[in-house]
Amino acid sequence: MKLFRLIVWKEFQHLRRDPTSLRMMLVIPLVQLFVLGYALNTEVRHTPIAVLDRCQCPASASLVAAATAEPLFRFKGYARSEEELRESLDQGRIRAALLIPADFSRRLEARLGDPFSPAGSKSEGGAPVGIWVDGQDASTANVARGYLNAILNQWSMEQLAHRVEGNGKRLEDLLPFTIRTRIAFNPLLESSWYMVPGVAVILVTMVTALLTGFSIVREKEAGTLEQLLVTPVKPVHIVLGKATPFFVVGFVQLFFALGVARLWFGIPFLGSYLNLALFCAAYMLSSLGIGILTSTVARTMQQALFLIWFFLIFFLLLSGFFLPIQNMPHWVQLVTYVNPVRWFMEVLRSMFLKGAGLRELWVQGVALLAIGTTVFGGAVALFQRKSG
Repeated sequence: MKLFRLIVWKEFQHLRRDPTSLRMMLVIPLVQLFVLGYALNTEVRHTPIAVLDRCQCPASASLVAAATAEPLFRFKGYARSEEELRESLDQGRIRAALLIPADFSRRLEARLGDPFSPAGSKSEGGAPVGIWVDGQDASTANVARGYLNAILNQWSMEQLAHRVEGNGKRLEDLLPFTIRTRIAFNPLLESSWYMVPGVAVILVTMVTALLTGFSIVREKEAGTLEQLLVTPVKPVHIVLGKATPFFVVGFVQLFFALGVARLWFGIPFLGSYLNLALFCAAYMLSSLGIGILTSTVARTMQQALFLIWFFLIFFLLLSGFFLPIQNMPHWVQLVTYVNPVRWFMEVLRSMFLKGAGLRELWVQGVALLAIGTTVFGGAVALFQRKSG
């Protein structure tokens, strides 16, 4: 135990005297947390839009004003023809377009004249409005189309409400049902509330895995690892002694990110700090194990960096950080069950916004503990066998 404590003390002294490691632990995560906290935003705003208004009537002007008044869209002007709209889409000057037909006002008035008669009893239906959306980015296109549909539907309902109120009635009394929406956990739909906890998970993973791997590989390159192995210190004490400082660093990184999330981004933390520490400890068994495993296989710092990034890219893409796991193919969803980043990301987001505890997150806790024990135990066993 005394030799183990000496190795831990040695690693802390090395970190204190290594400016590169200190920058990796303090400066880089701070910059990444601030930049990614703002850059990773799922909101679609300021989408450039143009309008082809063939009607040029008060009704079409009101519709255009409703669509372009929101900060969701940036109005780029009127087009003279469909060919001009298509050219603007092709050249990327706009991402969406609104097409209003020449008979828009006439058909609108005809439809509003008897709003509750079935459309089939008329010679023509309601006034048609066309929407063009640049579909290169399917996610952004769907969101922009949804915004436009919602704005146009709201404008349509307002026109209908005005006509009905003119007849001495209320639209709410005539509709079969009304919708009252209540958004739980993130009422303002702030994207940072969802993304920043995920960024904190990624930073903890990167720092603990990279620094642990580099610590062991550095000993290999310097030739001091062989000197340690011929001493009475057992290989398991060496690897545990090198992992322990970064275990502490991981806690510092996580609670530092927690402070930035609360104080700077204003994200509430509703969970228990003790439960968070327990889940973090279970998770870092995996991240530290990855660092030990790659450093055991790698012979140089470059090899260790490549192997760690190889694992981290898979873990990140299959964690639900960018895309919901439910949208992935079924066989990929099964693969994510062995991804510790997925489970810890669920834990941190649920603790931040829902105030979830052990009763709600016991499945994630068991998964983290099982994966962490397997990865860390396997990495230590492989290190012992390679060093034996």
